[in-house]
Amino acid sequence: MKRNLLYMVTPFIFISVFAARPMTSLFANELEATMFEIGMITACYSIAPLIIAIFAGRYIDRYGERIPIFIGSLGLFISLCLPYFFPSVQILFISQLILGGSQLLAILAIQNGVAKSTTNKNRDRSVGTFSLFSSAGMLLGPIIGGYSTEHYGFQLSFMILAFVPFVPMVLSFFITKSSRTASVSKKEKSTSMKELFRIPGLSRAVLVSMIILSALDIFYVYFPLYAQSIGLNFSQIGLLLGAQAASNVLVRIFMPRLIMMFGRVTVLWIFMMIGAISYGMIPFLHEFSLLFAASFLLGAGLGVTQPLTIVLSYNVSPPGQTGEVLGIRLAANRLGQTIIPFVFANLSTLIGLGPILFMKAIVLAAGAITARGIIDKVKQDEMSERKVKVR
Repeated sequence: MKRNLLYMVTPFIFISVFAARPMTSLFANELEATMFEIGMITACYSIAPLIIAIFAGRYIDRYGERIPIFIGSLGLFISLCLPYFFPSVQILFISQLILGGSQLLAILAIQNGVAKSTTNKNRDRSVGTFSLFSSAGMLLGPIIGGYSTEHYGFQLSFMILAFVPFVPMVLSFFITKSSRTASVSKKEKSTSMKELFRIPGLSRAVLVSMIILSALDIFYVYFPLYAQSIGLNFSQIGLLLGAQAASNVLVRIFMPRLIMMFGRVTVLWIFMMIGAISYGMIPFLHEFSLLFAASFLLGAGLGVTQPLTIVLSYNVSPPGQTGEVLGIRLAANRLGQTIIPFVFANLSTLIGLGPILFMKAIVLAAGAITARGIIDKVKQDEMSERKVKVR
């Protein structure tokens, strides 16, 4: 019951965020913000999560998911109301700070709640289902935001979107705190941050997650610019982005079966390598049909990797600190979203858009090699149990 409520909450959180983010940059442009200001507004989205992620994880470990989901939903409501009542560039900075921090609170609570509410055997399926609901929100958000903006303008669209978080706000009252959260938080001794990073496989899982998410961010930012530079129109660019998003959703349906056949770590590094190959192909392609195939392949390659880093990070977490570990993972993701695009933005002015995509393909391939060294604790435990039974 609790897990189903968490699934229901998920798309509404993502709809709000993925509608608001592109709307914010476009609204800032309409308000005559400079490109530097727009870049800083975009960066504000990642700053708050970077600061609060680990503390939020510790709070969730101790007190459960209900309050963070409620506060996160309330924060989304406030952040979306601000541009309606105070339409200025300065307010957009504040709006994005609140938006990023609020989404972090809600999503971290949902991820931890979903992973905690299932067994080791079924965790891949449960997290995969969560990722399907999140993908649905990521698909619907830009569509709703774009349609609303075209027909009602920016300010009213922000106000309309502000009512979307009311659904998770109401549903949060029905999310109960698990007895496991209460008992573990009282009995278990906390592991320090330094000791957490010494856990075999955790630092690699966090690093790989950061590489994957930054690769997706680079794709969303630079691929449309590259496609435009080779003469594709906006409709074609939209179809290419849609192909990537659709394959991202499609491949997650088959994630549990793939893991059952090949194991988590093998699926992770192979699909990362598929993503790296398709990424590296893009700068050499100029035909729409070939770019469509490469975009679809990229979406399939990276579609299962993010959910797998959630599962692998959770599985190596000490009892009572799963929220904190997932918070570390999300903080690293936001760090990657802040630093890596900034570095690549400066490089793009020197070497162009095509080489940027190829360089990111190399980083992805290096990440795939790194992923091969991740230790799947649950798989090791299962193998140990089998050996004991054989004896």
